Amino acid sequence: MTRRSLGSGAGVLAASLLAFIGVGALWGLLRPTYEGRLVGGGQVAIEPAFNVEFTSYITFAAATGLLAAVVALCVYTASPASRGPGMLWWLIVVAAVSTFAFWQVGLVTSSLLHPLPEPDSLDEGAFVEFAPGFRPGVTLVAAPLMAALSYWCAALVTPEPEEVSASIQ
Repeated sequence: MTRRSLGSGAGVLAASLLAFIGVGALWGLLRPTYEGRLVGGGQVAIEPAFNVEFTSYITFAAATGLLAAVVALCVYTASPASRGPGMLWWLIVVAAVSTFAFWQVGLVTSSLLHPLPEPDSLDEGAFVEFAPGFRPGVTLVAAPLMAALSYWCAALVTPEPEEVSASIQ
């Protein structure tokens, strides 16, 4: 490996992590919550609401997949010298690491904004609002899949340099 390819790979990792962490924090702040009233025995009576877990799940998959596709296409267009299978595999790894960072930052910001209530510290009938736990499951592979697919599709539709020069003449 050359210094240039290492630098290019490090730049991709840094830019991807920054983007995913920023959007992950925003996702955590915008996550829907359950609302309810504290009832006897430290239990919460949740008011009827749409499926908060599903909304968090689908927005996680969409946000990470879209971000990974954008990062992959930006890398493909901005760095023609690094194009190839090595960068494709590196983007898959970067997308996986960035998705994990997105998830963790989102959980931290969500828990800071909507902490779980301490049942002993509240009176019965008190209003509570909280974001439920989140397990991404199979959506952890959405970003690596979208990164690979976007990068591969960009490579597939980009004409070879010989074809471009022949069509100009």
